[in-house]
Amino acid sequence: MKNIESTCPSCSPDERTEKKVPVRVIVSIGDKSVRIRTMLSGAIKVGDELVLDDETSGEAYPVQVISIEVGDKRKESAKADEIKTIWARAIEEVVVKIAISHRETTESIEMKVPGDREFVIGEKIKVNGRELKIIRIKIRDSGFKSRKGVAIKASDIKRIYAESGQKEPKRISKSGGERIIIKKRESVWSLKHKNTG
Repeated sequence: MKNIESTCPSCSPDERTEKKVPVRVIVSIGDKSVRIRTMLSGAIKVGDELVLDDETSGEAYPVQVISIEVGDKRKESAKADEIKTIWARAIEEVVVKIAISHRETTESIEMKVPGDREFVIGEKIKVNGRELKIIRIKIRDSGFKSRKGVAIKASDIKRIYAESGQKEPKRISKSGGERIIIKKRESVWSLKHKNTG
């Protein structure tokens, strides 16, 4: 027979569930920021994903914690009752930046996707009717991933690097800044007949 140890909340006051306290959170949603007041308990750390209920509006915000302010210092983690402000970003819907390489030029586009959508290196994705192949991904607060088959959540992505797969025709610069496009075409042979009379 096995003995199982467990703690009794009434006998062990230190093990009891911590009381929720009001905490100020600044949530970054795209280009704007929203200030909310929410009830939290326990330890919060940078990188945590939380669903916060705004006590004022009643709205729920799925967020990722990006910074914690305790007094006048930033910390990696802290207990809810010590926190002055949490800085977070909304992850329910995020804007993913995509850099598309075309030989010497790079085009930058954006797409809105759910924060939990995964992008896989090496896969093809459709954006605005265009098919792009993911070459590598820059992760927020980290380096690059370029190994084929690696999946990364949209909420963790800083930028996707992709290629369009379309070969661009060569461009030759003319004087005056005008550019001419040289398109590949079939060879045309013309035969000249001499009039023999």
